[in-house]
Amino acid sequence: MAKKDMNKAGAAGIVRYTKKQLIGSEKYRDRRDLLWALLEDEKVYSAAEAEEVINQFMKGKVKVC
Repeated sequence: MAKKDMNKAGAAGIVRYTKKQLIGSEKYRDRRDLLWALLEDEKVYSAAEAEEVINQFMKGKVKVC
C-alpha cells in the first residue's frame, strides 16, 4: 500500500492522502473519475474531506439551457 502523507494535522491523528492515493484506493473505485476532476494535484485530503468534496459536487444544481 502507498505511504500515507502526513502534515501538521496528520501528526494529530488525522491521516491525509494525496489525490493519487485516493484515486487508487478500493474505497473510491466507483468515484475515481469524479475525484480525478475535483481534487487538486498538490493538496492532501483526509477521507472525510474527500467525502465532503464528493457530496458538495453531487448536491450541486444542474443548469438547464
